[in-house]
Order: sequence, then C-alpha cells, then structure tokens
Amino acid sequence: MNISKPSAVVVASVAIAGCADTPIADADYGSSVNQMLQAQTLDPIAASNPPELAPQITDGARLENALDVYRKDVAKGNTEVKQPVIFEVGRR
Repeated sequence: MNISKPSAVVVASVAIAGCADTPIADADYGSSVNQMLQAQTLDPIAASNPPELAPQITDGARLENALDVYRKDVAKGNTEVKQPVIFEVGRR
C-alpha cells in the first residue's frame, strides 16, 4: 500500500483532531441536573442543612404497634421471627 505524503498528513490530522478536547461541551456539563434538583426542592434552606441521622426517640408502645402492623402483612408460611427485635427507649 503506497500512501503519498499529503494523504498521510490528512489522515494524521484527522486522527489527532478526533482526540481533541471539547471545552465548549464540558463547560456546561451537569448544569441541567443541578437545575432540575433546584426546581424540585421544596425548601432549599432545609435541603442545605439536613437533620442529624441519629435515631429518633419514641415510646415503646408505638414501636410495638408499628411492628405488629408490619408483621400482619407477611406471608403466612413463616410466622416466627428468628431473632427478637429490641427497642431502646429513653435518653442516651
């Protein structure tokens, strides 16, 4: 295969241009996602200051009632709970 010098220069130029960076497309990357998040946030101040991820303190009767309601929807095949669920109520 015999390639002339001008043809080789054109092929090399096209190959190099294909690897070029596109800063115009990268400058706006992700702005649509940020714009949608901002539009879907009800209270931006609350979103920027999330509450602590500590467990909330409540009474044991309410937790037991929630657990009973949750277990009523379980299939009737296996009605036993292998490990007991323990709730700690009170201050740390």
